[in-house]
Amino acid sequence: MYCYAVNGRCTTPAHLWLTGCLGETHNQLQRLPGFDKWVIEKESRSYIESFQDQKENLVYLTADSETTVDELDHTKVYIIGGLVDRNRFKGITQNKAKEQGIQTAKLPIGNFLKMSSSQVLTVNQVMEILLKYLETKDWKTSFFAVIPQRKRGEVETENSHNPELEDSEAGVDQESKRLCIET
Repeated sequence: MYCYAVNGRCTTPAHLWLTGCLGETHNQLQRLPGFDKWVIEKESRSYIESFQDQKENLVYLTADSETTVDELDHTKVYIIGGLVDRNRFKGITQNKAKEQGIQTAKLPIGNFLKMSSSQVLTVNQVMEILLKYLETKDWKTSFFAVIPQRKRGEVETENSHNPELEDSEAGVDQESKRLCIET
């Protein structure tokens, strides 16, 4: 519900899919006021089934990936998983994507922040960071706007935010990016 609301308020909203809406998850979603009117793709099938003809364009976002996202590619479908990769579930999304033969990537958090704890974020936080990045084309601004201060500390890098670039980035292509939230 939060992800849908944030996307709706965004100046550059993404095209959202909610996949894997079965059983109890489906029942709970149906109880949300107005859920049937949400302007979002709702799939009972998994993301791998829903996008089987675009498998090469799927990118599962996971903190365990060795690949870092530099820019969002409008030809890709970015999957934000409903699983949490920490403690006893460490590596589960990375392994799942590998077994399914799809790409993985992580957000470039380490380039801008030294997290006080795990770099694993909630689905809501990842969604909000991606939407903020679509608006600003600036990862640092996006991370600092979303990640709570208690979890972060700034790291100075050559990739740090440069206010002089803002005017040149104002004309950035506003094409909608595709995001898939797995339940």
